[in-house]
Order: sequence, then structure tokens, then C-alpha cells
Amino acid sequence: MADIQEIGAIWRGETRRALKSGRVLVLLILFLLFVGLALTIVGGVNHQLNAKFDSQLAMAGGDPGQAREQLVAAKKQFLSTFITDDEAMLDSLSALPLVLLVVFKLTLRFLPLFIALMGFDQLAGEVGPKSVRYLVVRVKRSSIILGKLLSQATLFGLLLVICTVLMVLVSKVLNAEFAAADVALWTFKLIVTSFTLSVAYLALTALFSAITRQGAVALVLNIIALFVIWFIALIGEAFRFPGEEALPNTLAMLKSESVFAYLRYASVWHFGDDLLHPHWSRWLTSGLVHLGFGLVFLGLAQLALSKRDL
Repeated sequence: MADIQEIGAIWRGETRRALKSGRVLVLLILFLLFVGLALTIVGGVNHQLNAKFDSQLAMAGGDPGQAREQLVAAKKQFLSTFITDDEAMLDSLSALPLVLLVVFKLTLRFLPLFIALMGFDQLAGEVGPKSVRYLVVRVKRSSIILGKLLSQATLFGLLLVICTVLMVLVSKVLNAEFAAADVALWTFKLIVTSFTLSVAYLALTALFSAITRQGAVALVLNIIALFVIWFIALIGEAFRFPGEEALPNTLAMLKSESVFAYLRYASVWHFGDDLLHPHWSRWLTSGLVHLGFGLVFLGLAQLALSKRDL
């Protein structure tokens, strides 16, 4: 019970301090600028494509229902070429407006970097000037790490909800056929997906902030680690497993068979796509993998801070 009280006290103090510092507002503006820019570019293209489609439909005098089926089929073909070969995923993602799917995917790519920018000095900012000594004589070091991590997760969650709701609302405006029930469902799913994916990277940021005394060094090391994680996943996903068959007109057709395909399992980044999978078993597996990586990173952060002379 005492540990929970310590963690709660640090969480409340860190959250209040962050909200008063103005950093959250700056990060929110940066996040909104990125999302807004992506929505403007992708939404403009999406609007032109929809207008062209409606114009061709009116000129041809065809059946609107059949035309919509053709549009869904074309969307699934695009998704199978550039995003996934999984039939269940294709059926699920084809219900999303293309602008929302593309912008959300872009956002997921930048979330780890955003997390690094948000929390690189959560521990290093106090270890360097030795102000952390005022905490370690009163609370456990594990409580410090967990309290600060929960504060970062809380602030990140608030920013994430705001930006995700913005993405969905703009997509609804650009796509009238995006039903209200789907809007509510996908808003919830995208928020849960983003936050689950972020668990491992929040812990990774805490790790590098715990092993250095300077925030700038922690940020550089964090970014290098992110590129290593991405690169390992990129190599593994660039190949097919030995003996794996590839369907025509899919991503797998562009890949050659190699044992290097197994490298993908060494990177947490590889498991991010399954967080949008409609089958709960795939989603749960991916979520547990992210949680597992997060616990490993958090354990290393605790070990590093416990061995340091503060």
C-alpha cells in the first residue's frame, strides 16, 4: 500500500508540473500540426478521388450499389498491395475511409519519436543536476520510475485522444458514408491501438532516461534505438519465410524467401499491425508482446537506476 501511495504522489506531482510547464501545450500543437498537415494532403487527394468517382458514376448512369462494391474492391486491392495480405484485415480496414487509414498509419510511424521527445528527460533531467536526491531519500527508486512513467502515459493519452478524435471527425466530414456507429467504434479502436502500441516505447524512453545524466544524450540514444528497432523489422519483413507461398498481386510477390524473415520477431515494431486485426486472438497476442517488451525495458530501467550512485 505504501508503494502505491508513493507512486500516486509522484504521478500527481509530475502531471501537475508538466501541465503547468507548457510543454504539453507545445507537444499538442506539434502533434496537431503534423496530423493537420497529413489530413490536408491526404484529405485533398481523397476528396478529388471521390469527386472523380461520383462524376464517372453520374456520366455512366450505373448502379450506385455496384459502383460502391467496385470502389471497395479497388480499395482492398490497394491495401493488399501496400499494407497487408491478410484477408480478415482487408475486410476490416476496407470499411475505413482511406484518408483516416493513411493518416493513422502515418501517425503510428511517428508516435515512438513523439514519445521520445515528450519524456527523454523524465529521469535524466533530475539525475544530472542531482535534484533526484530529494526524492530517493523519501521514496523507493522503483516508485520514482513508475510514478514518472504513469505521468508520461497520462499526458500522452490525453494528447492521443484529442488528435485521434480530430482525425476521425475530419474523415467523417470528407466521407459522408462513414456511419455514426462506425465513427464511435473506430474512434475507440484507434485510441486503444495507439496507446497499446505506445506502451513499449514509453518504457523504452524511461530506460534511456534512467541510464544517462543528460537529457540530450538520452534523446539521441533513444532515437538510435528506435532506428535499430525499425531496421530489424524492415529486414525481417522484406523477405518471405522459407517455403511460404505468395498470392498474386500481393506484397509477398515482391519478396524473396530467406531465413532473415525470422528477424521480424526480434522487433516489437513488427507486431504493431496486428493491433488493428479484427480477430481478438491476434490483437491480444500483439498487445501482450508490446506489454512484454515494455516490462523488459522497464525492468532494465529499474536495474539501471538501482545500481547508480545518485
